[in-house]
Amino acid sequence: MDAMRQRLHALAEEASLSGVRLLIDAEHLKFQPAIDNLTLDLQQKYNAIDRTEIPVIFNTHQCYLKDVPERLMIDVERSRRNSYHFATKLVRGAYMNFEQERAADMNYPDPIHETIENTHACYDEAVEYLLRYRVENNLNLEVMCATHNKRSIEKAIGLMNELGISASDSTVHFAQLYGMSDNLTYTLGKNGFRAYKYVPYGLVREVMPYLMRRAQENSGMMGDNTSKELDLLHREVKRRVLCIQYGT
Repeated sequence: MDAMRQRLHALAEEASLSGVRLLIDAEHLKFQPAIDNLTLDLQQKYNAIDRTEIPVIFNTHQCYLKDVPERLMIDVERSRRNSYHFATKLVRGAYMNFEQERAADMNYPDPIHETIENTHACYDEAVEYLLRYRVENNLNLEVMCATHNKRSIEKAIGLMNELGISASDSTVHFAQLYGMSDNLTYTLGKNGFRAYKYVPYGLVREVMPYLMRRAQENSGMMGDNTSKELDLLHREVKRRVLCIQYGT
């Protein structure tokens, strides 16, 4: 644990000196308390209001978990009481089958929302809670909306407009996986929003399990998104061929 903590602080120190954000990912629920504790330790130091004007360390909240609204409120209030900038990455979650099977095996309540609609609602409500809290309390709070869900992105943008948060404001970031939902990422970037592409890096055997979890996480949207992206790609190829043929 001491070695891991030292490595995390070395990474956080470098991120702080370089003026970049460091996002700590989420894991299986059985590991999450330890991850949260380590992340809290980093946030209290590197996100301290008297040290930096922007948050450096982001936690991750998985919105398929039923307790996320309560944990978000606790985490945000803790940051305010202890004078450090709150920041988190919001995802839907990628360990649904594992968590449900473990809950059944160990005879404790299923921690996952019963329906995908409930997960969508939890995600959108988490975004709204954080943005309203930021505006109402005039705090330098940041949230990374890591999602391929067009409806959630549109809701977030509508809320930003309602609350007077500009597209370039660092309060809200958007992110999609490299190679997925380019139509969303490029549109966001073109309109001045903080849009990012996330690139998994490593050996194939190391990154494939991660990519499979992302596919599972987005399975409810893959059908519609894939057909839309294929249509957009077809139209772009056609446009480029016509440009070559007719020089337009």
